[in-house]
Amino acid sequence: MEFDRRNILAAMATAPIFLTGSVKAALGSRDSLVTTQYGPVAGRFANGAHTFKGIPYGASTAGKGRFMPPSPPLPWKKPLDAIEEGPASPQTRPGTTGEQPESEDCLKLNVWTPALRDGGKRPVMVWLHGGGLWRSSVAGDFQSGHALAAKHDVVMVSPNHRLGILGHTYLAEFDRSFEGSASAGMLDLVQALEWVRDNIEQFGGDPDNVTIFGQSGGGQKVSLLMAMPAAQGLFHKAIIQSGPAPLALEKPYGRELASRLLRHLNIPEARAADAQMVPVSAIMKAYYEIFREIGGFGVMGVIQDFAPVIDGTTLPQHPFWNGASPLSRNIPLMIGTTRTEMAEYALKADPNAWQRDFGQVTEQLRAIFADDAPRIVAHYRSTHPRAAAWEVDHIIRADWPTRLFSRVIADEQHKLQGAPVWMYRMDWETNADNGHQMAPHAIDIPFVLDTVGTELTRPGQMDEQRRMTRQMSDAWVSFARDGRPSSALLPDWTPYNDVQRPTLLFNLQSRMVNDPDGSDLQLLTDGLPRYRVVAGGVTPHSQKADVQ
Repeated sequence: MEFDRRNILAAMATAPIFLTGSVKAALGSRDSLVTTQYGPVAGRFANGAHTFKGIPYGASTAGKGRFMPPSPPLPWKKPLDAIEEGPASPQTRPGTTGEQPESEDCLKLNVWTPALRDGGKRPVMVWLHGGGLWRSSVAGDFQSGHALAAKHDVVMVSPNHRLGILGHTYLAEFDRSFEGSASAGMLDLVQALEWVRDNIEQFGGDPDNVTIFGQSGGGQKVSLLMAMPAAQGLFHKAIIQSGPAPLALEKPYGRELASRLLRHLNIPEARAADAQMVPVSAIMKAYYEIFREIGGFGVMGVIQDFAPVIDGTTLPQHPFWNGASPLSRNIPLMIGTTRTEMAEYALKADPNAWQRDFGQVTEQLRAIFADDAPRIVAHYRSTHPRAAAWEVDHIIRADWPTRLFSRVIADEQHKLQGAPVWMYRMDWETNADNGHQMAPHAIDIPFVLDTVGTELTRPGQMDEQRRMTRQMSDAWVSFARDGRPSSALLPDWTPYNDVQRPTLLFNLQSRMVNDPDGSDLQLLTDGLPRYRVVAGGVTPHSQKADVQ
C-alpha cells in the first residue's frame, strides 16, 4: 500500500491527542508535541530549543527488508516518547561490545528546533554523521543540533541509516530484485530527506530551504547524494567537510565484494536472497573477515570497502570524477578540509610517531606513492621549509587524498557554471598532545555545531575555540540561510573558480588566499595515474559507452 504522505499529515493534524503520564513528565513545563505523517511525537524543551530523538522515518530493514530500498514505518496513534537516540546500524564485530545499541531497525532521526508550528520557514540543516560509510551514528552531544537551533534560529535534523555491508552490498547481478542494494544506505537518506520535505513545516522549518552537510563519511554521503537522481529536489545546498567522495565503486569490484559475502555465508549466487534470512551476526562476522581479506581501510579517504556502486540507475556516474554530475549544477556547495587531517590517527597508533625523521617518513609514504615518495617529500620540504618531518608528513597525508579530492570536486562543480562554490581550509591548531595534532580531522565539528566543551579530548584554549566557533557556525548558518557563507569575524569570502582557486583559511585571524599550496596539489595531480584513487580501478571516460 502506498501512502499519500501530505494527506495523512493533514488528516492526523486534526485528530485528538491524549498524553500519557510518562510523556507529560518528559515534556516538562513546555509541550513539545508534533503530529508527523506517521503519528504524534513528544520531545522536550530546554534552553531555547525543542529536542526530538529517535523519530521513525522508515520500517525495520531486517528480514525481507535487508538489502532492499527502505519502506515507510507503520503509523502509530499514541504519542511516541521521542527523547532517546535510536539504535545505530549494526557495525560491531560479533563478540565485542559496541558503543551504543545496534539494530537493523535503525531508520530513526533527531530534530532540534526553536519553535513548533509557527510558520517560521527556518533554514533546515540535515547533518550526515561521519565514520566512513561503515560505522558510527548521530549519537553524542558533540553532534547535537541544540545550539544551532537555540542560538541561530535554524532547524537541524540528523538521521541514522544502514551502513557498510548492510547498506552497500551489490547483489543486483545475482538477483534483479536487489536493484539498488549497493546504495540501500543512501536510499535511506533519500527517504529521510523525503520525511523532511513532508514534515519539517510542523517543526518550524522550510522544506524548500534544506542544506545537507557532513564531516568525513558524512561528507562522502553528501558527495554521493549530489549524483543520485532520487535525491534531486530534496535538498538545495550542500557542505562537504573533510569527506570528499568524487568516486564510487564500479560494478566488477562491487560484484566481487558481494560474491565474497555469499561465499562466507555458504550461499550460492543463484540464491542470493537467502542472505536476507541469516542472523545479522553472521553477516557482520563475514564482513570483518572480508575487511581483513581486502586489507582493511587502506589509505583513509580512498574507498575500498563496501560502498555505493555505479549501477546506471540509482547512481548513474561517479559523483565528480570525469566531470560533476549535472544533477548538482544548481546546488551551492561549500567544501574544505583541515590542514593536517590524519595527525591524530597516527598518534593514536603510535604516540611517538612525531619523532620520526625525514628518512622514516619517506619510507612509510612508499606504501602510498611507491618510488614517487622521495620526490614528493623533497618537494614538500622545499615548499614548507620551516616544517619538521612530522608536519611535512601530515600535510602530505592531508593533501592525499582529502585536499586533492576536495579540489577535484570544487573544480568540476565550478565547471558546470551553475551555483557558486566556496572553498575553505581549517588551519587553527589545538595544543592537545603537546601540539602534535595541529589541525586534525574532525576538529571543526564542535566549531560548526557550536558544541565546544561537550567532549574533553581537547581541553583548554577556550577563548580561541569560542572565536573559531563564532566564525564557523556563523558561516555555516549563513550559507544555509541564503547560500553565501559569512560572519562578522570573517573577511569577504570570494566564490571559488578553477583558475585562482580562492580559499578561506580559517584561523584566529582568517584570511582569503588564492590556491594555497597549489604546487603541492599539482604535484600529486600529475602523479594520479600511478596512485590508487578507488578500489577496483576506474573505467576510462572514453570507454563508458562500451561498458554501461
